[in-house]
Amino acid sequence: MEILKKLYYNVDVSEVRNTSQRSQKLTSFAKLAKNVKKLLIISLIRSIMFLVMQLGISKKFQKEKKESALIMRKQTKIAAVVSAAALLALGASITSFAAAKGTWMMVDGEWYCYDKNGDVYENTFCSSNGKEYYVGDDGMLVRSSWVEYDGDYYFVNSSGAKIVNDWRLTTPYEDEDADEEWFYFQSTGKRADNKKILYKGSTFFFDADGKMLTGWVTADGDDVVNEENDIKVGTTYFCDETGARVESGWVYTTEPATADDDADADEYWYYLKSSGKVATGKQSNVKGQGFVFGNKDDNRGQMLTGWVGGKYDATDKSYTYEEIGGEDSQVQLSDYRDNDVVYYCMYDEDKADGHIQKNKWREIWRPEDAYDEDEDDDKYWYWIEKDGEVYIPDSTDLKAAGFAYELGDGALEKDGEDEFYFAKKKINSKDYFFNNDGEMISDFVNVTYTEDESVIGTGMYYFGGSNDGSMKTGSQTVKDDNDDSFKFYFGTKDNSKTGEVKGKGVTGNKNNKLYYMGHLVAAEDYKYQPVVMDVDRDGNDDAMFIVNQNGSIQHSALEYKEDGDILIDAKKAGATFTTKNSKDNVWDKYEVVDATKLANYVYVEFLNPEVVMPVGGDKITVTVPNASRSNAQ
Repeated sequence: MEILKKLYYNVDVSEVRNTSQRSQKLTSFAKLAKNVKKLLIISLIRSIMFLVMQLGISKKFQKEKKESALIMRKQTKIAAVVSAAALLALGASITSFAAAKGTWMMVDGEWYCYDKNGDVYENTFCSSNGKEYYVGDDGMLVRSSWVEYDGDYYFVNSSGAKIVNDWRLTTPYEDEDADEEWFYFQSTGKRADNKKILYKGSTFFFDADGKMLTGWVTADGDDVVNEENDIKVGTTYFCDETGARVESGWVYTTEPATADDDADADEYWYYLKSSGKVATGKQSNVKGQGFVFGNKDDNRGQMLTGWVGGKYDATDKSYTYEEIGGEDSQVQLSDYRDNDVVYYCMYDEDKADGHIQKNKWREIWRPEDAYDEDEDDDKYWYWIEKDGEVYIPDSTDLKAAGFAYELGDGALEKDGEDEFYFAKKKINSKDYFFNNDGEMISDFVNVTYTEDESVIGTGMYYFGGSNDGSMKTGSQTVKDDNDDSFKFYFGTKDNSKTGEVKGKGVTGNKNNKLYYMGHLVAAEDYKYQPVVMDVDRDGNDDAMFIVNQNGSIQHSALEYKEDGDILIDAKKAGATFTTKNSKDNVWDKYEVVDATKLANYVYVEFLNPEVVMPVGGDKITVTVPNASRSNAQ
């Protein structure tokens, strides 16, 4: 008996750390335990028989003796019931309970499951009270561990029960040195591998090793992968730090496949729709605003800001969007016309606000200057339609061409030597003109070519200061760079009888004042001065006038004096003046009839009307943007 005890107590499962050693020892122990039980039962029976014999129990005992002999001959592997007192006397720690599959028995603090023949179950699940428990290759109950069974992976908790419909934060299977990851176990207990799982209203993704994924996730059929090189249409999603798929929300992050340690990697705003799919192209209603997202391979899903161009593909009937401009960019807004579109999207890095501007004026740098935002660079006004498209004239809209001027130091100066095409557009009941790139025209423009007189005629026009742009009519006072004021007059309406054209600078007499291409011609160096000009704009100086310093036209045969000195002796010359325009559309009222005679009695310098308006020689060779048009002078 002492030997058996020694053998029994020398098998201490708790001392076994190594899995393989533990398994071997526990298997040996299980076999030994069965034999020990047999011997214990036999020894117990023999001891009882011996005591009875010593007490003189006779016939009844003899009958029990025969029964005992039968018991010994049956070679029973396990006694179903053992006296608790006897077990305590032997110092054994054995407890048992019935289960749905086999019988559970605790041996020295560890649970084993036995079949009806008394054999230990190994490498399988055994059920009890609606839960499943796994026993390993030594028959011992497995706790708080991964379980590989029939090609699938499970996890059992601290009580040994299989986890179902629940999460576990642990190291991956057979990689205890790795970082802990989140895993999900389905209703069957199987680990979710290459799965999309809906849990409490949120969607989660798991790769082939069951690891919960965060960041960019591509779920394409049976493959669920993390951090692909690009965003695939309809199958790429973004999961936040909790693993939940982002839906109807913004994320600010790097492109897929960006290394975690790349601190210099650019980040972009992305919007994930209610389906979790990445938004691309123009989206009209993202939380009440319109946005444009890239739909090319190199910008897919990125919120686009600043100047955004959309090239139309007639075959696919779709647009390809990209940010346009930059210091080295050769792209011009005029490259986007007809079926193409241009948007301007404001940008606030802190709050994903790159929404499309709509139905408003915007003063912005040109695309090539926009991203530098150099305050020394000129800004231009652009009109943005109700649908968010920047107004860029179509080829059919461009009806006229000319040269730009600005009032510099006491004279109009060309703003660039190149002619440009422009179009007319009515905005808020006012007429505005836009060049080929959609820039609002301001200041002065000498129109030298027109296809449609109803749109605009040839001549000098004024469109207000740089922040105005509407066509000006009537009397206008404009300051030059030195803050000196100059007066102009532009037609107030179209009048076929007088030749007055709305917005066009008057040349000749208007309200008894003399103008040249809209500019008031007034004596400068003297109280009175003569001036010769081409009133009918036929290329010949054919009219002489006398004007004072207010620009008023003189029309009397007088001695025009200053400080007693005769400046112009119209009296002695016998000068006469017209009393009305010679033609309805030639404003030559009060011109000197016989200019040759008066010229001999002029003792001061003649005024040059082109000093302030030096545009008489403007000629334009039109570069027609539409191939259907012919070139013109």
